[in-house]
Amino acid sequence: MFEVVNSIVFFIIAIGALITFHEFGHFWVARKMGVIVLRFSVGFGPSIWKHVPKNSHTEYRIAAIPLGGYVRMLDGNLDEINDELRPFAYDAQPLYKRSAIVAAGPLANFLLAALLYGAVFAIGTEGIRPIVGEVVSGSLAEMSGFMQGDELRKVDGRVNRSWEQHHFHILNKIVSGSVIDYEVSSQGAERIVTVDFSQLGQVDLNSGSLESLLGMYPEMPLIQAIVGEVVDGYPAQAAGMQPGDRIMSINGEVVRSWVDLVSFVSNSAESALLINLLRDGEPIEILLEPRTVEVDGKQVKQIGIKVNPDQQFSNSDHIVVIRYNPIEAIARGFESMWSTTVLTVKMLYSLLKFEQSADSIGGPIAIADYAGKAAQAGVNNFLTFLALLSISLGLLNLLPIPVLDGGHLMFHLYEALVGSPPTERMLVWANQIGFALLIGLMGLAFYNDLSRIF
Repeated sequence: MFEVVNSIVFFIIAIGALITFHEFGHFWVARKMGVIVLRFSVGFGPSIWKHVPKNSHTEYRIAAIPLGGYVRMLDGNLDEINDELRPFAYDAQPLYKRSAIVAAGPLANFLLAALLYGAVFAIGTEGIRPIVGEVVSGSLAEMSGFMQGDELRKVDGRVNRSWEQHHFHILNKIVSGSVIDYEVSSQGAERIVTVDFSQLGQVDLNSGSLESLLGMYPEMPLIQAIVGEVVDGYPAQAAGMQPGDRIMSINGEVVRSWVDLVSFVSNSAESALLINLLRDGEPIEILLEPRTVEVDGKQVKQIGIKVNPDQQFSNSDHIVVIRYNPIEAIARGFESMWSTTVLTVKMLYSLLKFEQSADSIGGPIAIADYAGKAAQAGVNNFLTFLALLSISLGLLNLLPIPVLDGGHLMFHLYEALVGSPPTERMLVWANQIGFALLIGLMGLAFYNDLSRIF
């Protein structure tokens, strides 16, 4: 129940922030262009709160349905306007001003994404040192010449300080099937490793991680074999195991890490396990019989304990923190925004060519789920999620579909080329088609959401 409430709360926070910033883009530019704004609404439907400041034409409003918003401007096509107010109407403005007002909403989303990324870089991001721990046999990484122990110093000439630092740049190269150069250091010697992603052929990014596509995994820090949680009804609980217990050995075999622990338990041939552990510095022996369960179609043994994801790694040398001063952080933020936007456009193009699965399209339920999980994972994760969502919202609104900002810009382009706006009949037909396309897209998103649940 807590997770559901948490997801709903952070969904409203995320959507509310992005919509407000988007609509403020329209609002701010409209005011700068001398257009009277009658209403600034976050949400649709019945009003929850509204306010009209003194000596102002604008009603500020929060509505009940938090799935959008709008800026209602004075417009001769909708309002009866006297001669005094006519110069301040939207439809009285020249084409370039109307286009600037329409484009301001999506551009505000891109600006917000850059600022959010900048905040993440200023706060500091924690990552894994860029050292190769495993190269899969027969993989693209092996064919390219990577070896275990290689330190990835630069990626296409960019200094690389963590395994994840240039994630979106690499994904861009994968989607476009391009070549990427890694500057690698190993035992004091440096060399260039060139990876040609065109060898992967058509890639569905939903089918696996970047590491699995490349066939190369980082050298991971050892996670101590300390119990984070004891699962109800499992052998560990029945035997009296407690959170905080540090497992030292199993049936005489020394346990150095959580990986050792999982391996010993799941692969043990004995029916009973003698576990030696430390509790508050005192040695304790526990005898238990693991339970056999089915995981992904395989029979494995479990004792019913979970790792604490917040526990310290036993080798902190594997962890790096990347932090920039405010000016450089903002610059990095704009760079990340651009890389993410380009990648998203390429993904959309691949989707239209049926090269990517439509399963990746998510609706409100998926967004709420991701929002809740990102918030639980920490401030940086939530800010990064907001940045990705803001870019998606900006691109969605730029699609040339009537009723969206991109549709209005399409009409403005028609007006610029022809010399007159589209006829009333053209607008009616275009809006009906656009509405149908939008309903279809929303239907697909809801279908994917429900498919993930059921």
